[in-house]
Amino acid sequence: MRRLGLRSVLAFAICAFALTACGGGTTGQETAPEDDTEAGQALKVIHYVSGNLGDKSFFDSAERGLSKSGMVYGFETSTLVGGKDSAAWEPDLDKLSSSGNYDIIVVGTYPLTETVQRLAHRYPQQRFIFYDGSVADSPNVYSMLYSQSEGSFLAGAFAAMVTTDPSFAGANPDKVIGFIGGLNDDLINDFKSGYEQGAAYIDPGVKVVADYVGNFADENRAKELANGQYRDGGADIIYNVAGGAGLGILAAGSEEGKYTIGVDSNQNPLYPGSVLTSMLKNVDESVFRALSLVRGGKLAYGKTEILGVKEGAVGIARDQHYEKYVPEAIREKMKDIEVGIASNKIEVQSSLTKVQP
Repeated sequence: MRRLGLRSVLAFAICAFALTACGGGTTGQETAPEDDTEAGQALKVIHYVSGNLGDKSFFDSAERGLSKSGMVYGFETSTLVGGKDSAAWEPDLDKLSSSGNYDIIVVGTYPLTETVQRLAHRYPQQRFIFYDGSVADSPNVYSMLYSQSEGSFLAGAFAAMVTTDPSFAGANPDKVIGFIGGLNDDLINDFKSGYEQGAAYIDPGVKVVADYVGNFADENRAKELANGQYRDGGADIIYNVAGGAGLGILAAGSEEGKYTIGVDSNQNPLYPGSVLTSMLKNVDESVFRALSLVRGGKLAYGKTEILGVKEGAVGIARDQHYEKYVPEAIREKMKDIEVGIASNKIEVQSSLTKVQP
């Protein structure tokens, strides 16, 4: 894969923009162009990173999906790292969009929602794949959200099996599991709802205790809440849905000899044997899936699709730590539950629908 430096990408884009301006713009058109890979030319796709690579989470995952599309389909892929200065993101994307050099710009996440919407309207011939957010009223943007309710159903089922399994030394006789979110808002409560549904699927007698940090940064506050759930609330295992603050939850679980479930990326290696699994948002597979649909001319531009277990977009982390510390009976049951959700035999309620206009 070709990775471009900031100066080279922007210089090239500026030159291309000048040529486009001299030849007349296309901003008066209202629809996205057709995907055309039949002429024998490789599709040109660039990933704009609104941050830095090496985050071991969303950006690294999206990059893997881009790389996979290059290897499997021969797409000409490149990456521009925008860095942490949010003031640079829109100018960078504007230059990429105006250049006409890229068939598709892959970009995320939700802080760039309004920016991408503005650029999509300004450059209707430029196509975008937007991950972890929804760009409305833009016929040249395909957006992807991830079904946190389905992923959290898996986390809840897993937690319920842990709290009722006497083979876990850190588990007490009480059927209590914990949930700690960053904010008490609709998005985080969709995680919570899925978690509660998963627990009830295993055992309706399992109680879920919930707290909210109030932000996604205060590790100390998150750790205090976790300690309270372990010591006073009777929880054996806590689901971390608190972003960076959640590192305090994971630390508390390890120190207390209890258990936790990570979120978004694989956090199992942070405290092996204490972080038993993690609920994953598989951005890499969703990006690859979207680019596969582009190749087939079936990508639904103008739509926001909410991807779940069936699409491989959410799941749980199965690594060597999971294999070592989680009993086989639970591992097999988790496979069955995933199959049930994917086949619609297990219905997970959510405030979200599968496809939004």
